[in-house]
Amino acid sequence: AYGIPQPRILGGPKWLDSERFDIEAKMDSAAAERLKALSRDQRRVETQAMFQQLLADRFKLAVHWEMREFPVYALVAAKNGPILHESKNAPGEAGTSAGDGQFSAKGMTLTEIAEALTQELSRELGRVVIDKTGIQGRYDILLKWTPQTGTDATSGGTDSSTLQSDAGPSIFTALKEQVGMKLESTKGPVKVLVIDHAEMPTGN
Repeated sequence: AYGIPQPRILGGPKWLDSERFDIEAKMDSAAAERLKALSRDQRRVETQAMFQQLLADRFKLAVHWEMREFPVYALVAAKNGPILHESKNAPGEAGTSAGDGQFSAKGMTLTEIAEALTQELSRELGRVVIDKTGIQGRYDILLKWTPQTGTDATSGGTDSSTLQSDAGPSIFTALKEQVGMKLESTKGPVKVLVIDHAEMPTGN
């Protein structure tokens, strides 16, 4: 509903961590048709707004945003420099996609790519990624890696950039080898969602 991974959602009653719900929602045909005419990013924003309203109605959810200091990853050029392909896509064709061990971006700035890595790869990275490259322009990138299993790549005392599974590169190695970028561990301001109020919903 808010496009933010769980570690950056703070506050709220304790039952939010243990109770589970099935939510079934439907939109009318006019709204569905209107969404079809929107771009992928516009549909995401509109759909999130619908979910936010649903949660406010059913759970009496009230939230606000804050900036707090957290561990983050700075996206910077690797030692041998970036390996980037300038995009030939029109701005309206820009977008990202992610699957198991794969991430692609088309027609995106590095700032937008950093934001997409934060959102799409929250499980793999566990931190916000901030663009510190200073590189302008729009690029197409493709990353392929082998997801880590049983390893916390962001745990203290571990050089996450050297982690690599037996079957293939880690996301950190893939960034270096495939796009000439690396993630440096640092601290920075992170946008978090703070839950001010939530109530257990009543039955339908």
